[in-house]
Amino acid sequence: MEFRSYKVLPKPLLNKECITCTQPEHDDRIIAFTQLFKVLLHPDQTSIGSVLIASRRHVGQISGFGNEEKREFIDLISDFEVALEAAFGADLINIYYQRNWAYRSINPDPPLKDGKPNPHVHLHVIPRYSKKVSFEEEEWVDQSFGEPFIYQSRPVSNTLKEKVIRRIQGHLNLEYE
Repeated sequence: MEFRSYKVLPKPLLNKECITCTQPEHDDRIIAFTQLFKVLLHPDQTSIGSVLIASRRHVGQISGFGNEEKREFIDLISDFEVALEAAFGADLINIYYQRNWAYRSINPDPPLKDGKPNPHVHLHVIPRYSKKVSFEEEEWVDQSFGEPFIYQSRPVSNTLKEKVIRRIQGHLNLEYE
């Protein structure tokens, strides 16, 4: 699959109604995008290389995808599985389809629309490591390897974020804009 991205990460201009609807040219966590999807570095790097795969149109569940979206979605997952294993030496990849925040009674994300939950399809793709990973003088240890993944809130600096993005991009078929 051929992806597109930017040589210089854009300055963020996030969509206030739905952060996932933010266009790639306004998202400073963009790794790659296609006509139908975008892939972002997850803001929580509990596991280095964690990404989000999101549809570019606001759709609430996978069953709302058209046939072309379904095919591309599977291709994206496959390509990123290989890229994340290569980028940091992941032993395996966990994939989570979580729409929970849209249904929270307090601070739903994205916000309610017409009084109802307004989820936006995205997958959490999380590389898992049986051994300690060192990158740019930082270390990651997967405390729950072999078990379901547990987020532990590990934001990274903008400098490290860009280096992680560039490392992942180095394992993709990318065309820069």
